[in-house]
Amino acid sequence: MDPDLKILVSEYQNLKTADSQVNWEHIEAELIDDHEWSSEHALTIVRLARDYGGFVLRNAAALAIAFEHEDGELGI
Repeated sequence: MDPDLKILVSEYQNLKTADSQVNWEHIEAELIDDHEWSSEHALTIVRLARDYGGFVLRNAAALAIAFEHEDGELGI
């Protein structure tokens, strides 16, 4: 796994609630408050995770990393 991705996974795992339930609204708020995402972009990240899941996004991340496509065309 890409070292930067490993760090982010570890960091985002800390967003889990005490009962380990996924509270997407809580995660979105934490991304805004503690991870410097704008509200629009936090919503986008949460939607991507919810809509596509880890399998698709891992493959998309691998493609982007392999082809050094650091910043997407959406400008997030």
